[in-house]
Amino acid sequence: MTHSTTDAAEATQRSPAQDPRPAPSGRKGISPLGRTERLMRARIHGVESGAAPAPAGSLTTGPWSYDADGRPTALSAAVLLDNTLAKAVHAAAPDLDWLVTTELQLNVTGPYPADGAELEAWTQASTVDARGGVARGTLLGADGTEYAHATGWFHAVEKNSEQALEHYERQAALPLGPETEAPLPTLLGLHGASPRRDGGRPTVTENFLPGVAFTADDSLRNPHGATHGGALSMMAGLAAQQAIPDRAGYDLQSLQVRFLRPASGAIATRTRVRHAGRALRIVEVELLSGDHGPAAVSKPFVQATAAFRAAP
Repeated sequence: MTHSTTDAAEATQRSPAQDPRPAPSGRKGISPLGRTERLMRARIHGVESGAAPAPAGSLTTGPWSYDADGRPTALSAAVLLDNTLAKAVHAAAPDLDWLVTTELQLNVTGPYPADGAELEAWTQASTVDARGGVARGTLLGADGTEYAHATGWFHAVEKNSEQALEHYERQAALPLGPETEAPLPTLLGLHGASPRRDGGRPTVTENFLPGVAFTADDSLRNPHGATHGGALSMMAGLAAQQAIPDRAGYDLQSLQVRFLRPASGAIATRTRVRHAGRALRIVEVELLSGDHGPAAVSKPFVQATAAFRAAP
């Protein structure tokens, strides 16, 4: 994802049920409520100088929070955490005009809540310099329950192109119709999902095997014109999950995503199971272009590692 220094000041805090539409940017910066954020019902909150500590953003869970097997998944919080972690770096280093995410680490600390839960992201920068910085955050429920911890690394880049910004704003202004009341895989265009099995471990392999794919969707672009880093993170997590045929007995424990280069268009995945123990499963994932040739000969633009723990 690409983030600008004025995102926080221009954010709205209205409920997603009100279908908020971002105001034009005036090219001083852009609203953080792009189409991807809105699909995940994420809000980015403004914070006044000198104000008491407050959440950097929030989201509402719903059908969009469910995986391909109908279970609530913390993967759907990746978009909010990506944005709010970058916001913390901006707050600590206002001279960094634009940032891109280079790495996002998500640790799941408990079962994700079902429809209608309000969750808040509390974030703080750890280290910043002229090149970017790192921030850490926690996703909390209204009763203080911790659902996830996250760490993000960000790198300073040049300003976005006018064309990419205009496309971002047009997509952000689209209404949230009935078709957006859908599970996460549907919103991301996942196809090639495999059925679950009640028993049998996945096969550990040295080589990557073809995984699920995602259709091209220009509405998931960030302000630089590339696919949103939060969307790529969710794709990587879903692909890793699909590589475990007996996944009904395993919950996501952690996901580490490294962004190697910008991505766009249709997306293919390849996966390899590195460990298939009774208590822990580890899956490596690569996201590649699905537009040209077989995935096996494409350069990956995302590399990720997912760990799954045996469900209680």
